[in-house]
Amino acid sequence: MSDPASPEESGRKRLSPAPLNPETGRPDATLMSPQQRALRAAMMDAFNAKKARRFLERQVKHINVNRDLADGIKFLFDEHGRPPPNAPLEDIIDERRRIEYQIKWFEGVLLELNNRLVRVKEVEDYAFEMLSRAVPEE
Repeated sequence: MSDPASPEESGRKRLSPAPLNPETGRPDATLMSPQQRALRAAMMDAFNAKKARRFLERQVKHINVNRDLADGIKFLFDEHGRPPPNAPLEDIIDERRRIEYQIKWFEGVLLELNNRLVRVKEVEDYAFEMLSRAVPEE
């Protein structure tokens, strides 16, 4: 892969030319003017802040997911966060069944609402069709 042409080679003039290091041909931060150093520092700070923010957002998302999971199984532990010595298997099974029942109930409600929506859309389409066929009264 070839290196892109420098701004001088492509005919473009740099807006704020940074002094180039003769050995590397890249801008040298030590030779920049105070304004260029300040702009460079501000851009680096903005980049690092954005990078840190994205990292923190991902970590918070993981924490929230783990917190939701912990809240879901909190009933299995005592007030000190330890499992009881003889955890009743019946309670665990009852909680699983309760959650499964709630999921089925929500699925039923969703199905019924979807059916109602389809019927309402059919009536709406029929009404629009009738309105388009109606002759305007004058």
